[in-house]
Amino acid sequence: MAFFRLAALLWLGMLMSPVQAQSLSLQVLDAVVKDAVLADAEVQLGQASGRTDAQGRVTLEAADSPGSELLIRKLGYADLRAKCPCQGLSYAMSPVLKDPQSLRVVLSWSAPGEDLDAHLSYPHRLLYYATGTGPGARMNVDSTDSRGPETLTIEQPVPGDAYVYAVHDFTNGNNPESLRLGRSQAQVFVYKGPTLMRSYRVPQNRQGNLWVVFRLTANGQLQDIDRVLQGNEEVESRMSNLDPLLLANGKPIDEVLARDEGPVDAKSLNQKGEASYRKGDFGSAGIYYREAIELDPGFAQAYSNLALSNRKNSRPDEAVAADRQAIALASGPSAPTIRASAYYDMGRIYEDAGQLVTALEHYRKAREQKANPVYDKAIERLQNR
Repeated sequence: MAFFRLAALLWLGMLMSPVQAQSLSLQVLDAVVKDAVLADAEVQLGQASGRTDAQGRVTLEAADSPGSELLIRKLGYADLRAKCPCQGLSYAMSPVLKDPQSLRVVLSWSAPGEDLDAHLSYPHRLLYYATGTGPGARMNVDSTDSRGPETLTIEQPVPGDAYVYAVHDFTNGNNPESLRLGRSQAQVFVYKGPTLMRSYRVPQNRQGNLWVVFRLTANGQLQDIDRVLQGNEEVESRMSNLDPLLLANGKPIDEVLARDEGPVDAKSLNQKGEASYRKGDFGSAGIYYREAIELDPGFAQAYSNLALSNRKNSRPDEAVAADRQAIALASGPSAPTIRASAYYDMGRIYEDAGQLVTALEHYRKAREQKANPVYDKAIERLQNR
């Protein structure tokens, strides 16, 4: 009886004990001074609050709930408000702009190895890292890594000019169907005078390398665009995407700019890979299969297809690794077919390498999964050697 009383007390204690809050860490930077951290900034998320340390970092006992609002304050800086998820991100605060007509745009992102570039296009001008300054505007900070930020300021808007702000994925400038920009956790904050006017988060799971964020009309109206387009690494191409928005300043955005193609899913990417494979473009096929796997790490068929493209690209070790993953993940009605294909593919690789005993073993495993004359012929061929 003592045991049961003890168990009951322990169970009651678990019910009555408070739920352990999650820890959320982030860093606060200065938006106009490269690599400058901000200490003693007040950070609040829900009921949790704290102040940044000498490295600009703070840890809050709060859940990183999507949609929760983060508030960061510091004397001399505009308040920064952002929607979570926030875990591990850096936020750059803008010093208050003294001129109420000035506009500052701050880009931040979190994707190691990815270089994003802010672009400000206005009639016959393109302000970005290579130009640095333009009439009435300048780059404050340029960044080549995800520590960021990348900041530009329109100090004196040119009368009668419209502006378009966009973010170019420099790392994938020659890959218009890349998904990296949409996975970069890029955020854009727009300030006018002392006020945060608007914030944007890059649309996820889009294929494209140019995020067109907003248009500022000649009369000062801020218009949301928020579309991911497919461009290339040439500056002229980026300007050709943005120029129609400047030349047709008074027209609705939908009349002068194509809509993005919307989010992609793992199934559609796998299908694109299969189409490339049938055309003999095994390199492109492999890219699509990898992107499908990134969206759905449990996608057994994509692993099996990736193995085929790797074998065709003379990457036998990578092909075997993908085949093994396909076998491990296969489930449901399609599992026997996927496993059989993977075993057969490995058999082909081992046979090409002269490892005939191992190849025969894998051909037999393929036939155990599913009957197929191709597997029978492979087994017979090796048995007769």
